[in-house]
Amino acid sequence: MREVWVWRRWTRWNLTPAILVVATAVIAVDVGSAWRDVSIGELGPVAMSPALPLGLVLAWMVGSQRLGLDRANLLAWREFLVVSGAVLVFGAWEYVSHIGSFDEVLGLVLGALDEELVYRLAVLIVIGAGCAAILGRNWRNPEDWGLGPGIVALFGSGIVFALLPGHVAQMHDALGAVPFMSLGVVLAYAVLRTGALFPAVVVHASLNLVTIVAFIDGIPNIWRVAFATSALVALVAGTVVAGLRLGLLRPVPINEWRQRA
Repeated sequence: MREVWVWRRWTRWNLTPAILVVATAVIAVDVGSAWRDVSIGELGPVAMSPALPLGLVLAWMVGSQRLGLDRANLLAWREFLVVSGAVLVFGAWEYVSHIGSFDEVLGLVLGALDEELVYRLAVLIVIGAGCAAILGRNWRNPEDWGLGPGIVALFGSGIVFALLPGHVAQMHDALGAVPFMSLGVVLAYAVLRTGALFPAVVVHASLNLVTIVAFIDGIPNIWRVAFATSALVALVAGTVVAGLRLGLLRPVPINEWRQRA
């Protein structure tokens, strides 16, 4: 019998009204402080967002195990985390050795963590839960949202991320938003499918390092684009492998799939 591979569901988070309130506050604080150029300090070239402490509170409320810091998820992502972690460590070492200080590297990593907590966690929660509630579905758990609310949440995450002032400043026309939106959607996809936030953090932090190094050293843009493309393709591949290992991606008889569709 012919089969097709199908994702069973989105990830499983136990959402509450309090989590929705905190997630909304995280988005408002981060977006507002970005446009008003407000920070709680700087580490190297990166201004620390006032939303970072609140984002950590949100992560604590959702639960570290639900965000990928459990044995099953760590094993499911093991090859990706080892390789991408090694790339990040090597990039940090090169940065400290030839360009800047450890504080600057820490700033870039924390900046990536902040944006993942906001745009790949808080935004997904608020938009996805909101769409599910409008459709009369159980908004308290992404696994019950269904395909539509999840997709809206993914693209909503990409749009909000693309409209940050630092990204808007780099756009010369509407098409200039596509790279930032695509990056946001791919990172969000990995998080919403498996629940694991830290693979996205590692990729984002590595991209931050490469961008700064390329700008300072005058590295041709094509090399930065090639690295970004490779990192995102690897993240998608890692999501598929993790999905298989976690039982979220499984074969379904084609007849059954057609009935569902």
